[in-house]
Amino acid sequence: MITNTALWKSLRGMAKALFAVQHSLFTIHCSLFTSVALIALSACGDFLEEVSQDEFEPKTTSSFQELMNGEGYINNPVDPITYMMDDDVQGCKGSLWDEALRARQSIFEWQPDYWQVEDACTGIYATVKYSYRNIYKTIAACNIIIENVPASEGTQQQKDIVMAEAKTMRAFYYWQLVNTYALPYNDALTSPEENLGVPIVTESEVKDAGAPRATVAEVYRQISSDIDDACRLFGDDKTNRGVYRVGYTAAHLLASRIYLFMEQWDKVIDHADKALEAAPALANLKNYNIDSATNPTNGVISKKFPETIFICGMKVKSGTFGLMGTPYGVSRELANSYETMDRRMNVYLVPSGYDYYPYRIQKICSDEHEFTWRTAELYLNRAEAYMNLYKQGNSDAGQRAMDDLNLLRQNRYRVYTPQALTNADDLQLQLRSERRKELCFEGFRFFDLKRYGMPSIEHVLIGESGQTSVYVLQERDPAYCVPLPDNALEHNTNLVQNPLAKKRESTN
Repeated sequence: MITNTALWKSLRGMAKALFAVQHSLFTIHCSLFTSVALIALSACGDFLEEVSQDEFEPKTTSSFQELMNGEGYINNPVDPITYMMDDDVQGCKGSLWDEALRARQSIFEWQPDYWQVEDACTGIYATVKYSYRNIYKTIAACNIIIENVPASEGTQQQKDIVMAEAKTMRAFYYWQLVNTYALPYNDALTSPEENLGVPIVTESEVKDAGAPRATVAEVYRQISSDIDDACRLFGDDKTNRGVYRVGYTAAHLLASRIYLFMEQWDKVIDHADKALEAAPALANLKNYNIDSATNPTNGVISKKFPETIFICGMKVKSGTFGLMGTPYGVSRELANSYETMDRRMNVYLVPSGYDYYPYRIQKICSDEHEFTWRTAELYLNRAEAYMNLYKQGNSDAGQRAMDDLNLLRQNRYRVYTPQALTNADDLQLQLRSERRKELCFEGFRFFDLKRYGMPSIEHVLIGESGQTSVYVLQERDPAYCVPLPDNALEHNTNLVQNPLAKKRESTN
């Protein structure tokens, strides 16, 4: 930490402003903003006291837009672990075992101490180990913008846009956090009003005490408030400002996702409809080819994919984000779910030609991004909302769900005959299967399993010596709620840890 007053005064003379960034639950963070750069510095409370609020710069809305572009959009991993915890990944005879992959094994086995194992591993980057902290640091930048933009010098339209971007991203970060570390909002056996969520930090004021965990319901109220505000602020402005910034379409897409998890079906449909007004068309995979088998640039998670609405984050999966050559790979259950005419096999996943490692992930590209928001999700969100209305007795909604499902499949299959609507239970099975096949390895599957009731799943591990071990995540297992990282608990004594699973043993 920087506590030297002379150093601070020197830095202050070089920069236009100091931005006090919220405690981030276990560290106090400052940023020095100039017209060309933002320098992140750690700082103690007494360091911050020397500058009063009226000395803060910048004053222009355009400067806050630069802050949003530089610090409000996260450039670290958002979710570095749950892809190793769902049923789309399975053990294989990987040719590579190193320190980092051995540490990842504890996540693959759903062990309660995997944060300690990762923290002790020198082969895992700090950006992966400290994803919890990094998200809160980025939230802090959004908080500064949201607090200060209304009084900045700029047009109302400029203020509305940067405010909408900050609120969209803050809603996303809290959605990510609460779905990682808490029970799902729709859990049938508990109440979101009582279940612990994550701390809510919405102010940039530095406080000595860390924030306690809010309830899941409180977190979702904050999330829905932010995304509603963002959609209102974007208004009818459908300007495309590029795939690295959120806009009208991305905000409404995120709103459809949030309300899907809250099971507010009419709102899902309304926001999906609005997003589809400006979203790119579904990519027709019949003639779509990945440009490189080993280092693609036009896969799903890239700016080149035709459906991309927004792209962000840093890729984190082992083996160049494709798990290739590691002891972890694509599950055969997922791979076998694609039918013969389904082009997603060879565009999303591809047979490797090796028995020991049968499939490669083709979605991940060379331009280092972690996730995209894209058009296909809108059709899946809307179809699921219609399906649930169908279950409630609305027959027209059932056909609308089937229409969305058929449209998606028509753009995914070489040859496809539209399917007729059957009963609601069958439609639900089809939609869940389609969602899994379409969105695999994009950060959805573990969260979807949680909201589906937290079913039991298995992981088969093939160890370094070739031995096979089977690990079971039981139905409603405590490991469905990721433990809070130890370094967060150490620096914020107000945090309460999730119930931990017992040390897990293989079943064979």
